[in-house]
Amino acid sequence: MMRRYRTVPGRRPSARTTGIVLIGVVALLPAVLHGSQYEAYIDYLVVQIMLLGLYAMAWDFLFGYAGMFSFGHAVFFGTGGYVAAIIVAHTGISSVPLVLGAALAAAFFVGLVVGFFSARVGSVAVFLVTFAAAEAVRLLVVADPGGLTGGDNGLTGIWPGRFLGLDLANQRIFYYVVLMLVVLSYLVLRRLTRSQFGQVLLGIRENEIRIRFAGYRVEQYKTIAFGISALFAGLAGALTAFHERIASPGLLDWSVSGDALLYATLGGTGTLGGPILGAAIVVIARVVLSNYFSSWLIFVGFTYILLVFFQPSGLYPLVFQKKTDRKTT
Repeated sequence: MMRRYRTVPGRRPSARTTGIVLIGVVALLPAVLHGSQYEAYIDYLVVQIMLLGLYAMAWDFLFGYAGMFSFGHAVFFGTGGYVAAIIVAHTGISSVPLVLGAALAAAFFVGLVVGFFSARVGSVAVFLVTFAAAEAVRLLVVADPGGLTGGDNGLTGIWPGRFLGLDLANQRIFYYVVLMLVVLSYLVLRRLTRSQFGQVLLGIRENEIRIRFAGYRVEQYKTIAFGISALFAGLAGALTAFHERIASPGLLDWSVSGDALLYATLGGTGTLGGPILGAAIVVIARVVLSNYFSSWLIFVGFTYILLVFFQPSGLYPLVFQKKTDRKTT
C-alpha cells in the first residue's frame, strides 16, 4: 500500500557519524576562534546558516515528505519573527520561553489555516495559495495596523531575555542555544518522518489516490503537515528576529520563500540535513564571491542548473553517499 524508504545497509552509520562530527566542529568553532579578529563575524555567519537551514528544513518536511510545494513559506517565517518582535517591542516581555511559545503558536495557527485551503486544491494551486498568503500578510505588515508592526521600517531593538537561566543577549550563549534548538528540531522532524504519520505523508506524496482508498483522510494529514512545517519555520523566524535585532517586511518577501526552495533543492530534498548544507553553501558563496563579483548569485544559479541536470537529488546524497531503496508494503 505505502512505500517505505530505508537506507541501504552500511550507509546510514556513515551519515550519522559525519553529522555528529559536524555538530562537534560547530560546537568547538567559537573556542578555536576565541580572541581572533574574525571571531564575532564567523559566529554571526554560523548562526545565520543554522537559522536559514532550520527554515529550509521546515520547508523540506512539507515538500520532501508530503509532496506539497509551498512558495509562501515566508509567511510562517515572518509570522514567527513579527510575533516575537511585537511582544518584545510593545509589551516589554523578554522571557524567551514565553516569546518563543507565542511565536510558535501563531505560526502553527497560520500554518493550519493556509494548510486547510492548500490541502483542498490541486498541486499547482498550492503554489498560488501559499504565495498569496505570504503577500497578504506582508501587505498587512507594511500597512502597520495600530502601529504594531512599524510599517516599512519594521521593529528594532529586539533583544532576547533569558532562556534556561542563560542570557541570550550574549552572542556566545545565543550561538549554543541556536545550535541546540536546530539539532533538536532535526531530531524531532526525523522522528516524525519515520513514524506512522510520516509514512502516510510519503504515501500521499507517491500515490495520493491509493492512500485515499486505504481510508486515510488525506486533507487532515496535509493540514497537520503544514502546521508542523509552519511551526519550525516560525521558530527560525523568531530566532532570526533575535539574531538580527529587527523584524522587517523583508522577512515576508517572496524572495525569502524562494530561499527555502533554493537551499533545500541545492542540498537535497527529502533529507532534512540537505537544506542546512544548501544554506551553508549559499551563505559562504555570498561572503566569498560578493567580494569579487556584484552578481555573485549568477554562480549559484549556474551551480543549481548543473545540479538539476546531473545531480537532481542534491548535494547531500552525493556528499554523504546516502542511497535509498524503496520497499512497497
